[in-house]
Formats: sequence, C-alpha cells, structure tokens
Amino acid sequence: METEKKIIKHFILTLAWLITACTAPTFDIIIKDGQIADGTGDELYTANIYIRDGKIVTIGNLEKAMGTQTIDASGLIIAPGFIDMHTHSERKSLDFPTIENYLQQGVTTMVGGNCGSSPFPMGEFMAKTETKGIGPNLALLVGHNTVRREVMGTENRLATDAELTAMQNLVQSAMDDGAFGMSTGLKYIPGAYSNTDEVVALASTVSENGGFYATHMREEGIGLLESVDEAINIGRRAKLPVQISHHKAVGKSMWGNSVKTLTQIEKARSEGIEVTADQYPYTATSTTLTVVFPAWSLAGGMDALKERLDDPTQRQKIKDGIVWNIVYDRGGGDPASIVVANYPPNTDYNGMNLGEITILKGFDPTPENAADVLMDMVYAGGGSGIYHCLNEADVKRYMAHPFVMHASDGSTIEFGKAQPHPRSYGTYPRILGRYVRDQGVLPLTESIRKMTQLPASVLGLTDRGGIKTGHWADLIIFDQKTIIDNATFKAPHQYPSGISYVLVNGIVAIDHGSPTQTLPGKVLKHTP
Repeated sequence: METEKKIIKHFILTLAWLITACTAPTFDIIIKDGQIADGTGDELYTANIYIRDGKIVTIGNLEKAMGTQTIDASGLIIAPGFIDMHTHSERKSLDFPTIENYLQQGVTTMVGGNCGSSPFPMGEFMAKTETKGIGPNLALLVGHNTVRREVMGTENRLATDAELTAMQNLVQSAMDDGAFGMSTGLKYIPGAYSNTDEVVALASTVSENGGFYATHMREEGIGLLESVDEAINIGRRAKLPVQISHHKAVGKSMWGNSVKTLTQIEKARSEGIEVTADQYPYTATSTTLTVVFPAWSLAGGMDALKERLDDPTQRQKIKDGIVWNIVYDRGGGDPASIVVANYPPNTDYNGMNLGEITILKGFDPTPENAADVLMDMVYAGGGSGIYHCLNEADVKRYMAHPFVMHASDGSTIEFGKAQPHPRSYGTYPRILGRYVRDQGVLPLTESIRKMTQLPASVLGLTDRGGIKTGHWADLIIFDQKTIIDNATFKAPHQYPSGISYVLVNGIVAIDHGSPTQTLPGKVLKHTP
C-alpha cells in the first residue's frame, strides 16, 4: 500500500511538472538577479533578462519561466555589450577571428576601417568574414586613404576632377556594400596630400547615403584647433555627422587645450552640427614609426623615401622635421618618450625606447642623434611605436564630456607577440575600474552610456547599445568591485579581471571569464 502511495505521489508530481512545463514560457538563456545598467545613463535596477533566438524577449520577473541555461548575476552588473567606435580590428580578423582581446574587455561590436584605412574591395572582405566567422560584431567604414591610393597611388598632389569622380564612385560602392560612413587619416599618406574640398566631396557622397564622417585629423598637436575647425567645417559643408577620432592634445605645448577643443565641439553642436568624439584612457598614443617624419618625405612609398634618405640634402631636411616632431609634437620632448612596439627587422628593439636604442648605437640620446637612428631603422624596415606625449588632465577632461565616447584605437592582437599598446587589452576595464570606481571621474551608468547607447546612436543602430525588449542580446556581466585592466606598457599581453560573462547575439562568448571559442558575431551593414 505504501509503495502504491509513493507511485501515485510521484505520478502527480510528474504530471504537475509536465503541465507547468507546457504552460510556462521557455527561453534559451535567463540571466537572474543582476543590477541592470541599460545604456541610457539612468540608475541601476534589479531584474531578470530573458533571451530567445539571440534577442532580449522580456525584462522583469517571470516566476514560472524556464531556461535552457540560467546565469546567476547576483551582485553583478549587467550592461549592454560595449560598442568600440574606433578600432583597427579588421586588419587581422581573418587570421584571428575570435578576437579574444576585445571579447575579454566586454566589447561586442567593433567599428573598423578607421584612420582612413579600410579593406578593399569592402564587399569581398565582408563576404570572407561572414564565411570565416567572427567573435564580436563588426561594422566598417570606408577609408579615404584607401580610396585615394586606389585612384592616385601616393602622389603628393591634388586630385583632378576625373580622379575625384573615381574616388566618389569607390566611396559609393563601399556604401552600397554596407559601410556606415567614411574615415580619414589626414595625418597619414596619401590623405595628407588632399585638401578640404576633396574630403567634402567624398563626405557628400557619404551624406547622400545617410552615413557619418570619422576623422583622424591633420594635426593633434600644434595645429589641433585648426584641425578641429576643419573637421567641423567638413560636417557643415557636407551636411553629415562628424566623429573626431581618438581626440587628444599631443605635445607639452598643447596640453590643456582640451578646454578649447571641447568648446569648439559644443559651439558646433549648438549650431546643429552633430559632432561627437572618442577617446582612450591612456597618456600615450601608438602608430607607425614614420608618423614623426615630414609628410612630404613619404610620397611615393618606401623606395622613394629611401632615395631621399640617400641624398644628403634631403636627408638633412627630413632629419630637421623629425627633430622638430620629437621636441614639440608626438615625440613628447624626449627620445625616451618613443617606445618601439613592433620592429620586424630586429625584435630585440621591441619594448625599448628610442633613447635607449640611440645609446646602444653608441650615441648620446639627443633628439638629433635619435633622429639619425630612427631614419636608419625605418630605412631597414617599417615598424610601429608608442608615443608618451599626452597629459592626464586632458585625458580626464575628455573622458568626462557627455559627447565623447570611450574607444580603444586598438587592434586584433596575436597573444604574446610584439609589445603593443595595452589599450588593445584593457581600455574598458581600465575606465570602469580606475576612472569610474577608484577616481570617480564620471558615474558608472554615464560611463556605460558612453560605451553603448552613444556610439549606437552615431552608427544608427536601433537594436543594439541598450538593454531593451527586442534588442539583440549583446551583453556583459561584470563585478564593479573587481573589474580592472591588467595590461601595462611593460607587460601588455594580459587580459582584464572582473568580467564574468559576455554574450554576443544571445550566445555566450565569455563564460566565467574564459572564452568559449564560439564565433557568434555578425557583419553589420548600414542601410540608408
């Protein structure tokens, strides 16, 4: 009799469970009991998030809901996945498609094709990426330098009308393929040889397609204020939004000018020009070793540069330009401020500063001697450097401004190779840990807005950048008490701490701090 009662009881419980299972809503993932920072900048609130088919279906508390996977977010922050407006991640994304250094930071969408350089042809690159797969989502800009190089090579002259039309056609083709806008690298070759009218003409094509204009301006040191004016004027004339890339004030003589450039941005916005900017949380930049060479010397490519360096008169002119840049601009006033990030001809130089290399060559580390050493290094083969030339007060002032979003200016990194800038590993945890939690430069929810909703608004993404019903489930779950960057200039290859989960399109890409080796990202395409 007792056995029969147990059987009947088990049957009733099983039946009750089956009835509940049939009537209860089911989801792929339920994230429970986390504090939600929804991307708007509003206060945190506690709720569950219910995900099905890659999207957020419901936010709240469904008592009978069932999930294939349940994530306990008690004591943690749930935020929209970070949208990095300024990356160069596409350069190695086909070789390292998981792009772990971005996922580990909580970045779920990367914008590539910045600083005037982009894949070409764009449609072909997008197709290859979709076939290969990718970790985070990827959006692309078409690069002015790339387009100009296709039409004109690296010639130091203005475009003819026919060449301008050809460049406009290439920009239109990229917009048709799904580019979100156009980027310029007016400090780099061959964009440095263009005038404002050329950029306006190409930006007007972008404007006709509903895109935006992102610019690495002509100058970020002496000439900074004039360059901001040019960027704003391009937006005014071409009638499109302007995004000032990695905004900064380079060189000691320009420190403090963040006050003036932010005033310029605010004035332009008051006139109805949609100007925003992005910025990384470090006092060092990183780019090619030739950035301190005078632009004219780089026309025609490396062979032409070598011919100029072989000519004593031209070599002296190049040297004079480099010395000036070391003393007053990107060189930070001291050869020791220039650190080699990657030098393929001699990897022993990676991590050494130019002053140390100059001493190693048997010379005093003066700007003049360092210029000679740098010319010889570039002659032997290209490379990249890190330039310690920024001021912390400017970094914080830019960071706190409501229309300056957080971004990395980083790249897809092969773990352990070379001596890259730590921004490729630590940008977002550094902001949330050091600047938000430890220093109080800006509130947590405002910082998250600048990582999510603000860049989404510039890109025109209406279903990402927020925690809302119907949005794609691009999410990060982190501990605000422990999140921190670990990458340093001396030891950059270190992932951050404090990030428990990252979801891309509703698929877990980081689980308990470890990559799942999935490729859930999409190639995002702009439509006018």
